[in-house]
Amino acid sequence: MNLFLVLQQTFQDFEFLIIDDGSTDGTLEKIQKYHDSRIKLIVHSTNMGLVESLNQGISLSTGDYIARMDGDDVSLPRRLERQVAFMDLNQHIGVCGGQAQFMGKNQITRAPLSHEEIRCFQLFHCTFAHPSVIFRKSIIDTYGVRYFPYKHAEDYDIWNRLADFTQLTNLPEVLIILRQHSNQVSVASKWVQDRNADAIRMYQLHQLDLYPTEEEYRLHLDFSDFKIRVHDFVHYSNCLAWAHKILEANYKKQKYDHETLNRVLSQFFSLSEVN
Repeated sequence: MNLFLVLQQTFQDFEFLIIDDGSTDGTLEKIQKYHDSRIKLIVHSTNMGLVESLNQGISLSTGDYIARMDGDDVSLPRRLERQVAFMDLNQHIGVCGGQAQFMGKNQITRAPLSHEEIRCFQLFHCTFAHPSVIFRKSIIDTYGVRYFPYKHAEDYDIWNRLADFTQLTNLPEVLIILRQHSNQVSVASKWVQDRNADAIRMYQLHQLDLYPTEEEYRLHLDFSDFKIRVHDFVHYSNCLAWAHKILEANYKKQKYDHETLNRVLSQFFSLSEVN
């Protein structure tokens, strides 16, 4: 983590909880060289894992808001200023993320902005860049929400549960720079992440009384990955049938805003064609 960049945020009134989860690469020694009253260092003698560390950070935090940050990513200088100002002005919003740019690339995320659109996209995949998120401590504490042990997909799960209690949003501007490397979770433990993400998706489908066949679930993943083969008549027809099945189920259950869900499903078709 680039501590200097965090400490140089334009918004300065924050406590900086740093949880060293049993690191052995010299990280702790680097942290201890910084002398700033905002830093609160928690050291684990042995590795407790990400979920345990995240929940510990939530319990120890004392501010109105909790902002997440990973050690190898970069928050842009006005990230906290922008999010705190937005949350102060929008008391109905409990979770706020933003767009991310990948380091060394022109690639920028296209995360959905509105609460209803986020909820609909979450039926397929996680819509937040986890290190970009800020959320209200009061919401977390009032409803007793904590991260569950969906290893490497714990953020995907918690946004779905928080959506039952508060409004979610993503800001349109880039707030963080994401670093990509071969050792990060999405590469090194992809099979675990995929398995747990599957469980989260399936739970949401079951809430619609949808119990997809193996083939239908493969189609669902094609939606999630924007891999609908729009020029393959059979595949396109099967995807269209699955989309109609989702809409019919939602019409009965009224879990998602129906117009928004219809629009989101249409986007999977149009964006698959572009990609």
